[in-house]
This record gives sequence, C-alpha cells and structure tokens, in this order.
Amino acid sequence: MDYLYKYANQNKLPIMNQTVFEHYTKTIGKEQFRLDLSEYIAKERPVFPLKSITLEEVRNDFFELSKLDTSKYLKVDVNDVMEKYDDYKYNYKQYGLGVIDAPSTFNSISNYFQQALRLNCSSYSFKAPIDVWTNGTPKDIWKCLGPIWRGINGMKKVIIDGKEELRGGELTEASYMSAFRLGTYIATQFKPNVARTIYDMTNANTVLDTSCGWGDRLAGFYTSNARQYTGCDPNPNTYANYMEQVAEYEEFLGNPEPTIYERVDNQGRNYFECMGKKYVRIYRCGAEDLPWNEIKNIDCAFTSPPYFSTEEYNKGGESEEDQSWFKFNQYEKWRDDFYLPVSKNSFNSLSSTGHLFVNIMDPKVKNTRYKSCDELVDSLKEHFVGQIGMRIMQRPKSDKLFESEEAKQEFMNKTYIENVWCFSKNKSLDYFRFARKATLPI
Repeated sequence: MDYLYKYANQNKLPIMNQTVFEHYTKTIGKEQFRLDLSEYIAKERPVFPLKSITLEEVRNDFFELSKLDTSKYLKVDVNDVMEKYDDYKYNYKQYGLGVIDAPSTFNSISNYFQQALRLNCSSYSFKAPIDVWTNGTPKDIWKCLGPIWRGINGMKKVIIDGKEELRGGELTEASYMSAFRLGTYIATQFKPNVARTIYDMTNANTVLDTSCGWGDRLAGFYTSNARQYTGCDPNPNTYANYMEQVAEYEEFLGNPEPTIYERVDNQGRNYFECMGKKYVRIYRCGAEDLPWNEIKNIDCAFTSPPYFSTEEYNKGGESEEDQSWFKFNQYEKWRDDFYLPVSKNSFNSLSSTGHLFVNIMDPKVKNTRYKSCDELVDSLKEHFVGQIGMRIMQRPKSDKLFESEEAKQEFMNKTYIENVWCFSKNKSLDYFRFARKATLPI
C-alpha cells in the first residue's frame, strides 16, 4: 500500500496516468491493487472528489438557460411511453398530455451549491457516496472500486501473445466518482430546465415549491419569467445554501448586493426573504408547517415531495427530527398527515387560474408498493387535468431478461418517464400549446 502515497495529490487522493495505472495493475494484479486502494482510502480519508464546477460555468449555463426556448423540450403524440408501473388508475395511455424530454445540460446551475449535501444523502437500503468514503470500512470501499477495472476509465481486456491482459485506463478524480456512482446510492437532481419549462407552460408569475430539495426548481425559477418564489425545506444545511444561491443568481441579474433578511415569524418559523430582481421567501420548515393562510394567488405550485421511506435527508444532522421521513415513519401517517394535506393546501393556495403539478411515482419499500399516485388523484379528482411524462434515462437490464437483441432494443427505445400529476382551476389551458405551433395551418 505504501506505493500509493507517492501518487497522492494535495487532497491525499492517489492519481495515476495510464502508464502508471497499467503498470501496477499488471505487476501486483487488479485484486491486490483494489484491496490496497480501499485500505488506503479507509486509513487516510482523502477529500472526496466532487465534480469540479466553476462559478463561471454556472454563470454561463444560467444565462444560456434563461435565453432558451423551452418549447423544444415539449413532445406530443409520443409512442411507446413506459411508466414505472403499468397499472396506474390514471395511466399515461389514457390521461397523458405530452412528454417533457430535456437533457441534464443545466444541472450545474444548482449542483454547484448543493452537490456535497446531495452526495451525502443515503437511502434506506444504500449508503451515499460521501458516507461510504468518509465512514465506510475498507470492505465497504472495496465494493465500490470494482468498476475502475471494468471499463469506466478506459481499461479493457486485450489478447497479447495469446494471453488476456488488462490494458489502458488511468486513475483520476472522475474515475473514483464514476465508480462510487455505480456502487452507492445517489440522490437524484431535478433538472432546472424542466422546472423552467413547467413555469413557462403555465405562464407562471408566482410559484410555490413545498420541497425545495437541492435547489433545482429555485434555479429554474431564476432563469424563468416568474417573479415570485415561495418555498420551504426543513434541512438547515440546504436552507443556508439557498441563501447563497439566491445571492449569486441576483448578482447574475445585475444586483450584486441584494436585500436578504433572515427572520422568525410569530409561530417560531425561520425564513429568509430576498427583495431583489426577484422576490424569494423560503421557510426552514416542513411543508406541513407552512403558514398556509398567508400563501395565496399562486400561479404554479410545483414540487417533487420527499418520498416515503426512500431518501434519508439530513440523517444524523441538525434538526433531523423535522424531516418528513423522521416525523412520518409509517406510510399511512405520511399520506394522511403530510402528503395529501400538503397537496390539498397547495391547490387551495392557487389563483383562480392556477395549476398544481406534483412529480411522484409510487414508492416501493421492502417489496410493498404504496399507491400514492392513485390516492393523490382520487383526492383532487374534480380538478385533475391529466399527467405529463418527464422523460428519464432508461437503465439497461440483464440480457437474460430478453428473448433477443431486437427485444432488448425495443425495450431500450421506449420513452421511460416519471409522472407529473396535473391539477388546475383553469382546465382550458393547453400545456403543450407551444409544441403544436409548428403543426398549425399557415
């Protein structure tokens, strides 16, 4: 293991070019190399290799998204749409309105501020990358390192003099991150460009986000034409980062010294308020504790609620007890005291022409599926407009599950979606009107 110290960078992380990496793989064997590396990380605890994002990159992406015509993401008459479950009561085939098909191009706008917290958010079944890296045993770390010798960094098997050898590859910060991405649980980012698209399609001026999460919808708001954002999140760490996000975004818009106040209301709720190029108010509390009597005339209430028993936001951190997974640890309690009441309160906060969009799929815990999607629509049935498909990347399954290569390709070519359930006080608005412009007669 001593040889690894020779290649450690300023963060104590061993970095090797192709020649060096290939040399040690060949001379000591990939298994010993992998074992040495896992023991080194467990002993030295080098700084976790976060994705490098510069503020200049954030600025450039911010303005590019601000100028983007989001109608390019809108798809109608999409065939072969595939939902997580094929038996939703309000399935896409019958109630689908269209698909938002957007890439992850602009994730840096929010990821710059939140990636360290996001990559330290575990699920009930799997630990997060930073958790394994900083607290895991050598065996925990060893389990994550395997992909480094299975092609993620350019290493591949070749035949030399009739013998199979591993050649190529290198050991970079990106190599570690890619390996841990495959071997741990990573909390998903919401795409800021999708949020921006939804604010555009609803003509939103005032928006509500009852689970600010990783600041992705806040980023989408700042790049949209909407002017007012109200949100909440109980995590004091993300809450502090939202203030940093808002300050930077305001500077991007030409306001280098925005007025940001942090206050406590008469019910003891902490919140901050920004009165700059845009107006933002974010509460440090769960959505169940928002001052609902004060939240009115919302054009678009859009969120992705914290899933029951899926992600353990801020586990072990300050104010952990305020998180929904901690407070509502049984499905029925989560549904009846958090999920459905918050959805109804959000709908009641809408303006006379407002819209409620909820991005959620049925959670499955210990082989038990909870039909939260059907229950949501049932609870607001008279206002249900339909569902929008938010396209996500399809993950390949084992070849053994397919009868042929053609069957596998047919599966991979389907449009795999997450559901966004839509409710409105103004059912006459066509969310996909901008996608139909090109099909109108001249």
